[in-house]
Amino acid sequence: MKFHSTDKIHLSMPKAALIEVFDECDGFDQDETGGRVIGTFKENRGKLTIQVTGIIEAGPQARRSAVSFFQDGAYQERVFRKIEDHHPEIEHLGNWHTHHVNGLQHLSDGDIETYHRTVNHRSHNAPFFYALLVTAKHRSSDPLGRYTVKHYIFRRGDERIYELGRDQVEIVDTPLVWPERAEHPRDKRDSQPKHELRSNPSRAYDSDILSEFYRGVRPFSTAKLGMYWRGPLELLDGSKVEVVLLEDSAAANPTYTVTLREPPAALKDLAEEIASVEFPSARAALITTERSCNRALYRKHGDMHRVDFSA
Repeated sequence: MKFHSTDKIHLSMPKAALIEVFDECDGFDQDETGGRVIGTFKENRGKLTIQVTGIIEAGPQARRSAVSFFQDGAYQERVFRKIEDHHPEIEHLGNWHTHHVNGLQHLSDGDIETYHRTVNHRSHNAPFFYALLVTAKHRSSDPLGRYTVKHYIFRRGDERIYELGRDQVEIVDTPLVWPERAEHPRDKRDSQPKHELRSNPSRAYDSDILSEFYRGVRPFSTAKLGMYWRGPLELLDGSKVEVVLLEDSAAANPTYTVTLREPPAALKDLAEEIASVEFPSARAALITTERSCNRALYRKHGDMHRVDFSA
């Protein structure tokens, strides 16, 4: 697929928007993720000027994998209508998503087909569709240097896809209209993060245990979530279930909760039960979860093979 250049498009991108995007990528470094991009635009004598003013999250019902991503459209629509009540000038400009987990350096054929269909749909107000794509992750202490991004524009009635050059994207120091509590980048440096990673002597022991016995479950930390672990938990029948182990460090003694993502039918009741339990350490949370899952599978297996001798 050939991507075209143009000098007729200018994009204004707030630092705070990129930080929201990059923080989300930090939270899902094995699966694709993304969200919606909102803002305003102007067209004058054939030149298009786009101003990004917000990022709408993927939503609680979003579905992710290493090669696919499906947003929670109902949630995003509710958020957009809420924003529209206070900012009627705001439009849905497009979407952002990431390919840094699968190595693709450009939009996929599926992305291109979807975005062409969207920009030409009668319910899409803007005469273009903007796509921000995250393509690579970097080790950098600079909040804005953590990832490489590319910018694409689809225009209504035009089969060409335009990739913007660096000189067409202006990074600006302005706040966002959404998320509502998104801080100005300067404020993030001057204030305490939402989840302060306090000193926790038990965390080192947790890390040793988890890295030795649960190598697929890896540690992460973000400003939004704080410290957490995420990955596949292998069970006695050879199956795997994805676990998210979250540390709540707000109290003097941190507690830990476990979520099973998309559990199989045999573990659904257990998933609801275990999500309500607070554990004193990450290792206790994961060991208990593993044993509980295996016990549930063993009982399920036993019920399937039990012989009724009373018959």
